[in-house]
Amino acid sequence: MAGVKPDFKIYDTVPKAFWYHVNQKPKSVANWIKSQGIWQAQTWEEYGHLVKRIGLGLKFFGVSKGDKVSILSQTRMEWVACDMGIIGIGGITAPIYHSNTAEQIQYIAEHSEAKLMFLEDQEQLDKIIEVRDRLPSVKKIIVFDDYAPKDIPNVISFREFIENAIADDSFEKCIEKSNPSDVISFIYTSGTTGDPKAGVITNKNVISSIKHLPKILDISEKDLTIAYLPLAHIAERLLGHFLKLVCGNQTAFAESIEDMPNNIRQVGPSIMFGTPRVFEKFYAKISTGISDATWFQKKIYYWAIDIGKEISKSNGSNSFFLKIKEMLAKYFIYNKIKKIFGGRIRYMVSGAAPISPDIVHFFNWMNISILEGYGMTETTGIISINTPNAIRIGSVGKPYPNTQVRIAKDGEICVNAPQNIDKYFNDKEASARLLEPDNNGKFWLHTGDVGYVDDEGYLFITDRKKDILITAGGKNVAPQYIENLLKTISYVSQSMVYGDAKPYLTALITLDEDEITKFARDHKILYQDLADLSKKEQVVELIKNEIQLMNEKLPSYETIKKFKVLEQDFDQDKDELTPTFKVKRKVVIDNYKVLLDSMY
Repeated sequence: MAGVKPDFKIYDTVPKAFWYHVNQKPKSVANWIKSQGIWQAQTWEEYGHLVKRIGLGLKFFGVSKGDKVSILSQTRMEWVACDMGIIGIGGITAPIYHSNTAEQIQYIAEHSEAKLMFLEDQEQLDKIIEVRDRLPSVKKIIVFDDYAPKDIPNVISFREFIENAIADDSFEKCIEKSNPSDVISFIYTSGTTGDPKAGVITNKNVISSIKHLPKILDISEKDLTIAYLPLAHIAERLLGHFLKLVCGNQTAFAESIEDMPNNIRQVGPSIMFGTPRVFEKFYAKISTGISDATWFQKKIYYWAIDIGKEISKSNGSNSFFLKIKEMLAKYFIYNKIKKIFGGRIRYMVSGAAPISPDIVHFFNWMNISILEGYGMTETTGIISINTPNAIRIGSVGKPYPNTQVRIAKDGEICVNAPQNIDKYFNDKEASARLLEPDNNGKFWLHTGDVGYVDDEGYLFITDRKKDILITAGGKNVAPQYIENLLKTISYVSQSMVYGDAKPYLTALITLDEDEITKFARDHKILYQDLADLSKKEQVVELIKNEIQLMNEKLPSYETIKKFKVLEQDFDQDKDELTPTFKVKRKVVIDNYKVLLDSMY
């Protein structure tokens, strides 16, 4: 049955599509998991058997249709198996970011009315114990890894939970009864302003989001992706989990986000999804690696970049001599860059935040396409995407099939699509602001992003509507564009541009610890820690020179006139970052108000 895809008119729900693959290709590989140092294959039959046992275990502990179950864990195979088990019996998954604090976890578990929770390990269990008395609705807690003590009331191991499953055909019957309109998950927004809101996701939303992706992105069951970003976020959930329900492609689960670079080299994915920060880190590693290269190696590297630029300008009409140069550039440089990603990469997809066009251009010159896409929790992860055959760098591609995009009078991007959610859970006011009907009764989702559509139908995003700065001189400035440029500086981890109602723009800069400590070693700078290093004259001068080079690419009113290097990175524990590493502008401004004002 290789290559066969489910007919979504029949298999019109997530659990039906999942069970289709379990039945039609039982011996084909679904997942790869690293165990005891070896990558081991999990077939669809094995995957389905585990999911069924989880579903039956949930039923044994009293979970029924419409009940909410939370998963608090890093990305791993058990996460997706539990998700499918919950959805399979008609439950609702309410994921929680593993990086959330105890108070943030309490808010989501309480708000979602979670009845049961799956936890990863001792660290997450300790957080729950801290707030347990404030979570009366949580009746049972299941822990994937070892924990202590073993006699905590209503806490059991994952193995013990599985053993309670009573084998019968009730799981398959639940799947048969599943309906496109059934709610299958809450996905909590990043919460850049206030408490996170719970997007209500249905089977119809997910099927609408995934069913066209393999065709437009040329994905088959032979393709291998690697899952490493948080599954509590819609992007990884969509591309690292739900996407395989279309064509049955394989997924390798990274050991952790820190181990991801090594895991990529080991498994050799053909397609890779990442946030801009992931690609910025790879770009920084390559840039600093070249700075340590010999004169001859640098010469070849920059020659290969020039060839890449020439090829990109030729639009596919390469001359014979250019093709010869391309072969040489591949041999000496491009293939070595590809080996960083395992050697088999066909293309990479970027989403969840805007990526600097400079990063996309760089990898394009290195013969690796980055396809930037656009979506949000409220659109089940997708609005538009560049495709292998239709790329416009700087844009987020053309609208996804069956997706209508219009630009409001104030520049806001509005969307009408089957993947749009209908509401936020228990928040009528926010739901009404999100979705507004037109004169024909068609509901348009307000993204909060500002942008435009060009003559060929490509969508461009200029900034968040609420983030646009207006300087004292009356100039409108999109800070995200400048911040993305700043993050192409290999020594910079995060940045925040400031200047609303001010005479000029300033910035807060945080340092990439790996790259700046390497700079310190190479230049024999003595320091105690990162905070001490951030104050060193050589470091401040280094950042100043890099910003001056960046300013040359900008009109004068968008240049950074002054900056401050912070002693530490923005911190999620201080609520300065969302779990997807978006800067919470208002929080950062409040935390550093005195420092910001000192630059004026």
